[in-house]
Order: sequence, then structure tokens, then C-alpha cells
Amino acid sequence: MTLNAIFYVFAAVLYLAAAFGIYKTLQEPEPTEKFWIRPLICAGLMIQAYLIYEALFLYGTPHFGMALALTITLFTCTFLLLLESFFSKIGAMLVFVLPLSAVSMLLPLLLPGSPLEPETASGPFRLHLLLAILAYSVMTMALIQGLLLMAVHKRVRSKDFISQDGAKHVNILDNMPSMMEMEKILFRLIWVGFIVLTAAILFGAVYSQELFGQAFRFDHKTVTTCMAWVIFGILLLGHHLRGWRGKFAALWTVIGFCVLMVSYIGVRFVMEVVPGA
Repeated sequence: MTLNAIFYVFAAVLYLAAAFGIYKTLQEPEPTEKFWIRPLICAGLMIQAYLIYEALFLYGTPHFGMALALTITLFTCTFLLLLESFFSKIGAMLVFVLPLSAVSMLLPLLLPGSPLEPETASGPFRLHLLLAILAYSVMTMALIQGLLLMAVHKRVRSKDFISQDGAKHVNILDNMPSMMEMEKILFRLIWVGFIVLTAAILFGAVYSQELFGQAFRFDHKTVTTCMAWVIFGILLLGHHLRGWRGKFAALWTVIGFCVLMVSYIGVRFVMEVVPGA
């Protein structure tokens, strides 16, 4: 086993141990935060940051592709959630994100991507790429928050968590914030993601204008990205004007995220994985 492989396995074990610790904590009637969880996540983040840097420059020239995009997105999610954990109860989100981060670290070994072209060294492209990854990360967090909101909504309206003798079965969903607080977190994430996505689209248009002489090209990536932008924009407008919330808002979030993922990850998956694409 090579040194890098050891790093991959060790970081994955750190993430999985932290996720297990959070999961067991959220099953307690009165959860108490374990002091060792955040240090494990921090150590995993440092190792993952090193592995991402090495993967980017593995062949002497910058490489990028679907696998690295997913890895960097989930790395950013983990980092942002770690910071947010000091201010909000978002432990359940980490339970889902940490295992995904652990798995994503192995993807660049299987799909290293392709070398970046010389023209991608321009300032607008670098800003577009950075903002796009940040937008994907924030919207990934919004997706998980939306799914958790739907799960809590369903659980609150069911009687499954009450046994026949009236005793309450503790579930990690029972230790989530109130639905109103979860909705506030959801729309805060969507607002941040929408603003960053808007900036990413604008810088992408500047780069496209410099390279192709056309700000918005009529291709699959541009169309699906703009569709996702419109979906999230309508959701925010509906929330402000019509009071859209709860399960309905969470469902719109899931739809918008799926469209957004198709704009890059879906296309890159077809190009890098499907033979002859």
C-alpha cells in the first residue's frame, strides 16, 4: 500500500468515526457534544486538502474533472458545516456529508480528469470555477437540509415515534432544530447559494465572451445552469411574496439541485465514464 493510499484510508476513517460519533450523540435523549468529534473532522480536512492539491497537480499540469469537482465540493461542504456547527444545530447534516466526503476522496484515483487548457489560466475563468464550486457546495448543503426538513415534516405527522405504552423512541430527527428554524437555515443557504451562483454565471459569461466572442452559448451546460438559477429564483420569490415553505419549498430545492448537478457533473459523467460519449 502506497503512502497516498494510507492517507486516503486514514482520512476516510477519521470522517466515518466522526459521523458515527455524531449519529450516536443524536440518538441520546439529551445529546451532549463529544469533545473529540471536531478534532477528527479538522484532521480529516487537512489530509483531504493535501490530497486534493496533489490530485490537481498529479501529472505536473493542472487536472480537473467530475471526480475532483465532487471531491472539492464535499470538502467545502464539510468545512462550511464545521464552521456552522459552532452556531447552529446541524449535526444531522454532518452525519450525511462526512461519509460522502470519505467516499469522494477515492474518486480522483479512478477518474483523474483531463489537463486544463492554457486559456483556463485567465482571471475570469478562475473566479468562475471558484464561485461555481462554492455554489455547488452551498446548494448541496441546502439539498441535505431540504431532505431533512421533509423527513422531519413526515415524522411530526406520523405516530411511529410513539410506542404503544406512550414512550417516545429517540431518533436523530427528534434532536433537530424546530421546523421553523430548519426553514430559516434552508432559505439562508439558498440565498447564499443563489447569490454565489449568479456571480459564477456572470464571470462565466465574461470568460466566454473573451474566449468565444459570445457571453452565453446555447449549450447544455449554459441552459441547465440558467434553468437551475431560474428555479431557485422563483423559489426565493415565492417564499417572499407567497410564503412558500415547508415540504413544498424543500421539494423545489431538490428539483433545483438536480438540474444544477446535471449542468456540470452529469455532463462530465457522460464524457468521462460512458464509452464513446
